[in-house]
Amino acid sequence: MTFFHALLIFLGLSLDSFVLMMNKAATIREVTWKKTVGFSLIYAVVDVCAVLAGYGVSMMFKGQLAKKYNMAIACLMIFAIGIFLCIKGYQFKDVEEKLDRDFDFSQCLKMAVETTLDTLFLGVCFSLMGITLVQGVELSSLVSFFTIFAAITIGYTQGSRFSKAFGLSGGILMIIFSLYLLVVYVVL
Repeated sequence: MTFFHALLIFLGLSLDSFVLMMNKAATIREVTWKKTVGFSLIYAVVDVCAVLAGYGVSMMFKGQLAKKYNMAIACLMIFAIGIFLCIKGYQFKDVEEKLDRDFDFSQCLKMAVETTLDTLFLGVCFSLMGITLVQGVELSSLVSFFTIFAAITIGYTQGSRFSKAFGLSGGILMIIFSLYLLVVYVVL
């Protein structure tokens, strides 16, 4: 599996957090450069921790199966996450853009932690697929930071429209690449 494939899979996953943060940014009165960078860093750090935990979990059973089976399991897990994100995106209802005066860094941390379970599973998948720990950490930190940065900027300037489309596209991207990787690395 190439780094580019892993990048696209992680981008698909991060669109879930993108939607949440875009909706939240639509309700914040004043978004400054400092707040945008701070919120983005919080998400990046939390996602790195989840990826590290995922790699740790995978070490318990990684060497017990052949490489092809590891890849198949990882692809099926990514497929399942994609299905979950599609269902979640489809059920998404429009958010009332009502001013939230209380949103701060601690609430952002809580929101980031609540959305990282799928990132933990993706960390397991990356480990099973042979993505190095360094590459996994790079992906999670950079993609999370820039995705949340863009989400805040778009949400603050454009509002929360397009939430359903972004949510669905993340899940669809993960499903497509999981099937592609399954065919290329397991079936063929």
